[in-house]
Amino acid sequence: MDKKKWCRIERDGKAALGCLDGDCIALYDGELFDNPTPTGATVDAATVTWLPPVEPRQFLGLWNNFHERQQLEGTQIPDFPLFFVKLGESLSAHQRPIERPPGFEGKVKFEAELGIVIGKPCFQIEREQVDDMIFGYTCVNDVTAPEPLFANDEFHQWCRAKSFPGFGPIGPIIAAGIDPAPLRIKGILDGEIKQDYPVSDMIFSPQEIVRHIAREIALYPGDVIACGTSVGACAMNNGQTIDVVVDGIGRLSNRLSD
Repeated sequence: MDKKKWCRIERDGKAALGCLDGDCIALYDGELFDNPTPTGATVDAATVTWLPPVEPRQFLGLWNNFHERQQLEGTQIPDFPLFFVKLGESLSAHQRPIERPPGFEGKVKFEAELGIVIGKPCFQIEREQVDDMIFGYTCVNDVTAPEPLFANDEFHQWCRAKSFPGFGPIGPIIAAGIDPAPLRIKGILDGEIKQDYPVSDMIFSPQEIVRHIAREIALYPGDVIACGTSVGACAMNNGQTIDVVVDGIGRLSNRLSD
């Protein structure tokens, strides 16, 4: 697959497909997963309103997927990826504010993560098919409200705590044709590096995540799987800006509203 950085932007009140090249975005006709064609038009990336690069049918996230965090917290290494669902209204984009729901006064925590974007229908695939199922990779901020998550000892509320509106920024681009193994993920809060960890520390690699989940659940083009986070994720204060940075992919920036 060619190395490209795909994105979606708002143009004349509608979603437009593009490919980032330096400071410009080349516009395309057609659908992302169906051989889109360039229009010949370009726009300045600094002037656009970014949209989520895909609208996933399923937005999944992993817990306990890094050895460093697993060892720090004393948890068991799982036999199967431990995943949860982020509901559709959590989806957000680069430069959109993270807003507390009305009446919610609890903590809001960022989690800088690598996101897998599925490119083909994927169910019960062979190991050697996995890379062909993955369209590319994106930045994800798996924003979490930790207090409702652990409000009930008998049933931790993963979906509720991670699905508030706007608690799932992704983007701004999908990097296609790259190898995720050498990448590092950084979470930078108001310019201070809070997270800086390698993909190579994952318990389940991106390819293993897809293969395991697709053994039991059908995945579809545009689905996003956040690979989990390592140590250093923390609560944000109102007005702070969190950047999720993955060299080779890009920078996802969002501000927690006052």
